[in-house]
Order: sequence, then C-alpha cells, then structure tokens
Amino acid sequence: MSTARSILIIVNPTSGRGRALRMAETVAEDLGRRGVTATVMQTSARGEAERIAREASLDEVGRPSCVAGCGGDGTMQEVANALAPLGASLGEACPAMGVIPAGRCNDLARALGISKSSAAVAEMLATGEVRRIDLGRVNDRYFCTVATAGVDAEVSSYVDTMNVPLRGTAAYLFGAVRVLARYRPRKVRLSGAFGEIEQRVFLASSANTASYGGAIPIAPDAVPTDGQLDLCVINAVSKFRALGLMLTVLRGRHRNRSDVRFVRTARLVIESDEPMELWADGERVGSTPATIEAVPKAVRIVLPTGR
Repeated sequence: MSTARSILIIVNPTSGRGRALRMAETVAEDLGRRGVTATVMQTSARGEAERIAREASLDEVGRPSCVAGCGGDGTMQEVANALAPLGASLGEACPAMGVIPAGRCNDLARALGISKSSAAVAEMLATGEVRRIDLGRVNDRYFCTVATAGVDAEVSSYVDTMNVPLRGTAAYLFGAVRVLARYRPRKVRLSGAFGEIEQRVFLASSANTASYGGAIPIAPDAVPTDGQLDLCVINAVSKFRALGLMLTVLRGRHRNRSDVRFVRTARLVIESDEPMELWADGERVGSTPATIEAVPKAVRIVLPTGR
C-alpha cells in the first residue's frame, strides 16, 4: 500500500483548456479530507514541471512522498525526467510519481488503468500501490508512451502549435489531414535485436505503451512492464492510400497489413538519409540519428490497488 504522507501536485494550468487546474485543486481538497497533505504548484512554461519536481525531490527537509503531474502526457514526461535519474541516487527516498490525467492526450494513464475521475485519483494517490514501470529513452531524454519518427512526428509538431479547440484523436486526425498533403517519406535504417530494416517509411514508432496521440492503438501489444519496445514500421505509401491507412491505424486494424511490420527490441538505433524529428508524449525529444531504448523499472509510480 502507499504510505503517502505528502503529495506535490504539479499542474499545467493551460492543459485541457483549464480543466487540469480545476482537477488538481479538487484532488488536493479530497486528499486533505483524507488526512494527506497536498500542495498544488502551477507551471508557466515548458520545463518548469521537471525543474519543480527535481527541486522538491532534492529537498531533504520538505521532500514529498509523491510528485504527481496533472495534465497530459507532456507533463508526465517532465515529471518522469526529474524522478527517473534521481531514483538511482536516492533509492526509496525518491518520491514516487503520480499521474492525474487532465490533458489533451492521457495515454500513460490509459496504459496504467488510471481513472479520469478526481475522486478515484485521490483515492489512488492516498491508498494505492507503489510499483515500478519501464520508461523509454531517446539518447538521454526519457519518455512515457511512444517515440516516433515520420508522418506522426510531423503531425505531433503540427498539433502542438495549431489553434483549434480539438483534443486527443480528433486533434490528431485534423493534423494528419493537413500534414499528409505535403508529407514525403524518408529513407531510414533501423537496427536492433530484430536485425536491420532499411527502407523508406511512412512512420516508425517505438512503443512503451499501446497507444499515443489520445488513444491511437499504434502497438496494441505494448506494455510498460516487459523491458521491451514494440516497434511499428509502416512502409512508404502513396498519398492516396495514406489517409485510409491512418484511419485503419486509428481503429487498431493495421496488425495484419502487408505494409506494416511489428518487431520487438530493447534497444533501437535509427538513422535517416535526411534529419528527422523524433517526438514522444507530444513533445519533441530529438532528431535522427538517435538511440532509443527501454529502461526497465525506471520509475516508481502510484497505481490503483490491484493493478
């Protein structure tokens, strides 16, 4: 069982168009009624959640027992990048990570069976079980869900800056329609436990969780507890076929297509004939060439009892 004494909730107040801040405050109030001290801190820029989580974890006097991110997968990535490296030096003294799903995309929460209900989240943070899960890592940057190169990375980049009131899969699909008109498949070389793949690709996604982008089931068998990444490679296709293929992916029906390949590996080297951006958790995490790897049991995390 969790022995939570105090919980720091780090919230992106703009996430979910303000819903994250309301949820953070509601969860904090509920925790207070349960006798758990909860403090809410707001971020105002990218990188602040990571900084706040790191500084709180290094505070020997006021260190919380749990640092919870409240927002989408990007917020969770920042918290994970603070806690995972500190776990090696602080051990069990390092705060556990908490997940309060309230953003545009909440695929880590989905993979872990974490409810969007504020009451259920408060119950989990107060009484849940602390377990370890895997993270992915691109060079020295950790990620929680899926790291990807290709059309979906370009869609992520587009969605990150678009100013339309869409969330999750709807936002991704809107971005895909806009990006497909100009997308040009790149030649890549992928090396891992499976051997080597060298070809032009529509996308290459390295999955720690089954879904990304707001419940898009890119790698249905991926789980964040097996020490592996599930790699989904989709061959270069014509623009005419591309939209239909993406609709197939959105429904999770791409497993048996001849132009789709799934392999597993703990470590992947990705190179390309031209630089390609790499995105994970809705954030840019690097560019090719890069090494992507699974980091087993990288972070302690509070989960619902019985998960």
